[in-house]
Amino acid sequence: MPSTALGHPPAPGDDTLRARLKACLRAGDMTCVVDQYLLLKDLGRVPDWLVAFQGAFAVANRKAGECEKVARLVHRGLMELGQRPEYLRFTVRGNVRLLGFDELSKGILVKSHQLATAGNHWAVKWEDKVIDAYTGVGGIPLADYLNRLTTAPTSHVVYEVVPSL
Repeated sequence: MPSTALGHPPAPGDDTLRARLKACLRAGDMTCVVDQYLLLKDLGRVPDWLVAFQGAFAVANRKAGECEKVARLVHRGLMELGQRPEYLRFTVRGNVRLLGFDELSKGILVKSHQLATAGNHWAVKWEDKVIDAYTGVGGIPLADYLNRLTTAPTSHVVYEVVPSL
């Protein structure tokens, strides 16, 4: 079993493969997620939806205009894994509709990414985390995500949970 799954164990008394799979998701370890899913379903190959779920986090998807596709792939992947994700819509209100996301490493700004040029960005909420191409499968807490969003001083960002895209 991958060490990450053991480092983030399931709830006390629950050592099922499904619980280990959820622990892998919480840890943000995609390799562990795939391994546990294949064990859970007793499969010899990775299904297409799981390959697409993995691909949602590719660097190529870290650009404005890809967020809706990524949100759909992440949402479907989490649904297939037995989770209950929700879609989040972030909207810039104000006279400037640009939206950025600050990538941090150990609290230091590494890069600012442009998420949107027309004021809308889509992501997925799972448990207390926001997941998109920039956060990886592990996501980050909603409050942290909101703090990393940037826009013009004359604009502000609002968000809402929506039933579908």
